[in-house]
Amino acid sequence: MDIVINILLPVFGIAAIGYAAARMRWFAESAESGVSNFVFNYAVPFMLFRTIATTDLPDRMPWDLFGSYYLPAFTVFGIGMALGRFVFGRDAMGAILTGMGSAFSNTVLLGLPLILLAYGEAAALPFFLILSVHGLLLFTGTTIMLELARSAGGSLAGVPAQVVLGLIRNPILIGLAAGLTANLAGLELPVPVARIAETFQGAVLPCALFVLGASLKRYGVAGRVVQSLAQVSLKLLVFPALVYLAGTYIFDLDPVWVQIAVITAAQPSGVMVYLFAQRYGTAQALATTSIFLATVGSAFTSWAILWLFSL
Repeated sequence: MDIVINILLPVFGIAAIGYAAARMRWFAESAESGVSNFVFNYAVPFMLFRTIATTDLPDRMPWDLFGSYYLPAFTVFGIGMALGRFVFGRDAMGAILTGMGSAFSNTVLLGLPLILLAYGEAAALPFFLILSVHGLLLFTGTTIMLELARSAGGSLAGVPAQVVLGLIRNPILIGLAAGLTANLAGLELPVPVARIAETFQGAVLPCALFVLGASLKRYGVAGRVVQSLAQVSLKLLVFPALVYLAGTYIFDLDPVWVQIAVITAAQPSGVMVYLFAQRYGTAQALATTSIFLATVGSAFTSWAILWLFSL
């Protein structure tokens, strides 16, 4: 119950305020677009820059942990894309976002407090190792595929140049690249730069959740319900099950690390899925409905997983 009250209720509370503001016409669609652009183009890149620049990268890559988590993640991503494309008839960009919603976890807002509450400091190392490349792999891969899909209508000869140009201009990848460069070069962020990035980072969650709630008024939670349920099933059930099988029977991870990886995988789709949908102008209704259903469902699946591990 504490998890529901202390973690899930604030998430729904901020989104509900955004919904109410849009419902009462205190928050216009133009404002929704502006806030979404602010989060994607400025707040999130600064957050990623600061996070990656200040993260202690491991001396030896934990390939067994990464394999246990990210091989299932990419598998579920591919299944989600296939379902979106061939079962639900989405275009390429909609299928890619279906895959992202099936594999991208809300690691910070829900995963971090839940795991630390359940496991304490023992969870810190494996969780942050997963988190250290979570955005780098999934943001980069999703962005490349979306840019390829967006450029597909043009001349084939010009597609590579359009993709490269789109990647160079993408604020998410700029933040990731800048943070990784600073980290590998051993640069310590100057205090003013660190504080600017920290201030931007503080705006990510409330702004993203508020604008997500506001979008519900326009798209509604009834949009793409069947597809959303399929995506949510992949995210909350199939993904953690595959992580458990990979960590236990393929990579022989420490049992506690297996549990941390499974619970991380079982978190609902992150708000970034919606921000990507807004950024690329497609699958917004799917994103809002899926995030809502997955967040509600995760209150039950998280309890079930923790109970099973306690047996």
